[in-house]
Amino acid sequence: MKDRSEILKEINVALKSRKLYPAGHPAAAGAVSKSFQLLSEALRDKSTLAIGFVNEALVFEERPVEDFENLCPDLARRLSEKKISSIIFERGLTEEELSTVTDILTGEVVYEGEELQEKLRSEGVTHVTCKTATDGKALETYRGAVEVVKNVMAEVRMGKIPRAGQVNTIVDDITDSVFSDQNAMLGLTMIKDYDNYLYNHSVNVSVLALSLGKAMGLEQNELHAVGVAALLHDVGKTGVSEDIIRKPGGLSSDEWEKIKEHPVLGSDITKRMDGMEDLIGRLIYEHHIKYDHSGYPETTSTLHPYSQILTICDAYDALTTLRVYQQPHNPAEAIKVMNNFSGRHFNPETLKSFINMIGVYPVGTMVRLTTNEVCMVTKVDAEAPDSPTVKVLFDKEGNAVDEPFDVDLSSEVEKDRRITALVNPATTDINIEAFFEKEASAA
Repeated sequence: MKDRSEILKEINVALKSRKLYPAGHPAAAGAVSKSFQLLSEALRDKSTLAIGFVNEALVFEERPVEDFENLCPDLARRLSEKKISSIIFERGLTEEELSTVTDILTGEVVYEGEELQEKLRSEGVTHVTCKTATDGKALETYRGAVEVVKNVMAEVRMGKIPRAGQVNTIVDDITDSVFSDQNAMLGLTMIKDYDNYLYNHSVNVSVLALSLGKAMGLEQNELHAVGVAALLHDVGKTGVSEDIIRKPGGLSSDEWEKIKEHPVLGSDITKRMDGMEDLIGRLIYEHHIKYDHSGYPETTSTLHPYSQILTICDAYDALTTLRVYQQPHNPAEAIKVMNNFSGRHFNPETLKSFINMIGVYPVGTMVRLTTNEVCMVTKVDAEAPDSPTVKVLFDKEGNAVDEPFDVDLSSEVEKDRRITALVNPATTDINIEAFFEKEASAA
């Protein structure tokens, strides 16, 4: 590979020239062309090249860049100004794509979260990925949300009225993370802590509901109400004995009647909390009433259209979780199960939106490729729902990969790699929860 310093210097020149000269000027175009030649040569040996910041140090291909403030000051400044933690060039990069990236990096607009990647896609840039500095906050936000749910439920058990402020703040944080890096947040919903099931489940349903609400184009105030209702949808279970909730065997009729009270109890709790709009209580009340009006509590009233967002997300997380009465479904299998109940348990249009959002192979699905490699789905692209980005964990011989690597199955470079089958995680030694916690920590 060409000397790293030479590549960084030429990218720096391209950025500096673009700021000094208008688009199309020979000086700017020439600098981009030289940078492109160096990057293309380096990408012959590697499928990707990554430049980014780690603990305030500029890193190129996992190696710190010495004296980067003098070597490539414009590059370092642009990444910092645009809040970009890393920029990844992929094999297949074109000179036009590099020119577009240069224009965006030197422009006045600062794109937040996935807005930057969406901007690149809209400009036809498919071989460059930019991660923003907010990406690493996903795990911190998730853990913070679990603590908020614990606090709320503890306050209810002590006979207190929970504080709405902590709930509103954390839902805003989850919303920001969903908009910044939805795939990272969806990966964290694969955390299924059996001992803390009620708390993790509540957060998972909120992440899923906000992602679905975003996909459905909900207004900001509606999206917030859905996120809060999803986070608190099981708060009424604080009024049900933990012995019943954790009972390993079947429930008696009396115990089942107690469980069925939790939507009503939860709705009443939120109505007593300051600053909670009526919609939140209604969504909680209706989240176990199915599309055909079966379920509980019994009602003949018209359901709020957004209550199905909670119903669908609640069902998906429950299906993909180990319970005392069921083995967890693979995410892709869970989608198939839910699709069988379309028009009965679930609103067909809302379920369709959920499936489009979550993907044919949702984040967290383990798959086998035509190469016999076993991978974990880590990113879903709505433009290529059957060709997600995966992380290769086992090679074609079945041996664990020393350094798992990402593969974008929608890329022309990877056209020989296709998904052929689902893999049951239980047949491997992969801890899915630990995998996605590690992924989020490394983001």
